[in-house]
Amino acid sequence: MVTYITLDSTITGVGKYAYDIYNLMKPDSSIIQIIFNRKYIDNNYRNPVLGTKYPVLNYFLSGIVYRDIIRKVNSMEGIVHITSQTIKPVFSARNLVVTVHDIMASQENIKADSIEESLKKIYMNRYLKAYMNYENIITVSNKVKSEILETFNVDGNRIAVIPPHVPEYFYHLDNKVKLREKLGLPLDKILILSVSSAQPRKNLGMVKKVVERLGNGYALVRIGPAVGNSITYNNVDQATINEIYNACDLLYFPTLMEGFGYPVVEAFKTGLPVVSSDIDIIREVSSGAAMLVDPENLQENIRAIKRIMEDKDSLIEKGYNVSRKYSAHNVREKLVNYYNGIMDYSQ
Repeated sequence: MVTYITLDSTITGVGKYAYDIYNLMKPDSSIIQIIFNRKYIDNNYRNPVLGTKYPVLNYFLSGIVYRDIIRKVNSMEGIVHITSQTIKPVFSARNLVVTVHDIMASQENIKADSIEESLKKIYMNRYLKAYMNYENIITVSNKVKSEILETFNVDGNRIAVIPPHVPEYFYHLDNKVKLREKLGLPLDKILILSVSSAQPRKNLGMVKKVVERLGNGYALVRIGPAVGNSITYNNVDQATINEIYNACDLLYFPTLMEGFGYPVVEAFKTGLPVVSSDIDIIREVSSGAAMLVDPENLQENIRAIKRIMEDKDSLIEKGYNVSRKYSAHNVREKLVNYYNGIMDYSQ
């Protein structure tokens, strides 16, 4: 049995990873959501472990506030998988695993834009350093593993690269016209899909500039915070997310930095061509199936979006092929082999 530990709701990238991997490994899995901040309460979790209503108290007094659940987890005989390096390292169960999605908290070129974010970065870096002492570390990409090895004194044999899977609710649907009518999307425009948080590294300023310069023949569809005059969706269910992907014409993802880049492979599986950033992680994840650009070159981004509609058929086919690497079967097999290397996790 493997028990997953998460803090986040499923609307965040790391929260989605936790919930997806838990479902992937059923029936030999369980999941515990610990609420440090009540904005992350999620209806997918029936019995979250609540702290006080003050996040600061929950973080600084974790050993007291969460004493009972810490004792329970630490007494578990099976595998305990901490699903993100952003979780405070308060557990000492026998068979601990941690997933490190990125090491941005330790990178000097990632600037915090507020005092709160600066403090958060300090603590996230402390957590990250603590997790580097774990015997069992999973990263989601070779790029993150190489960054860990460059930054920390860690034995590479303790780090396994196991990417996330693309859940089964992402798949191709026919008839964009019907989907657009159902969703209330314009029928006479090229729809550019943008999926992300509003973090500075998501480069939403570039998204806004590009769409404004493309003109009236294009419209921006956002899953996440609004950008300019975008058609914006938040808190939608899985089926609707899949319909939104399928109703659009391309994914535009000009990120400056990622640990993985979920939207790229989700777009591949739904049959969307992708314009994204020519950076190491996107090159790794897309494997030649996306049109890559300098994410800070406005004219290059505009040209790519115009051109991709001409080359979309070959890119869509390549994307489908790449998405198979991230299938539930392939990723589950890797996880089972990994867990069994630690212990017989089915016990």
